Amino acid sequence: MERLVRGDIIVIEFPYSNLKNSKRRPVLILKIPKGEDIVVLQITKSSYEKQLEVVIKKEDFRQGNLKKESRIRIDKIASIDKSLVKYKIGSLKKEKFEEVLNKVVSFLMEG
Repeated sequence: MERLVRGDIIVIEFPYSNLKNSKRRPVLILKIPKGEDIVVLQITKSSYEKQLEVVIKKEDFRQGNLKKESRIRIDKIASIDKSLVKYKIGSLKKEKFEEVLNKVVSFLMEG
């Protein structure tokens, strides 16, 4: 597999919050710290809470794309082992990734 970087969209078995089950879904790589883990955000087709989502469309991709308009859930953050990566779908444009990153920071800074 090619080298992964921030802003890439990959497919993994994303854990549910109960950590007992998972679902194969796309995620956005938020950070790749030293070691074997990567920090990701869940991507879904369904809208749950608009203020906690960033919509991504085909034109938001630098490379590749998703089949349908989707939403990055900024409240669904996970740290996963790199070995769980199934494959890479594509990469977001720098501007869209920065929009996501800014929204995540704002979400984490809320009181």
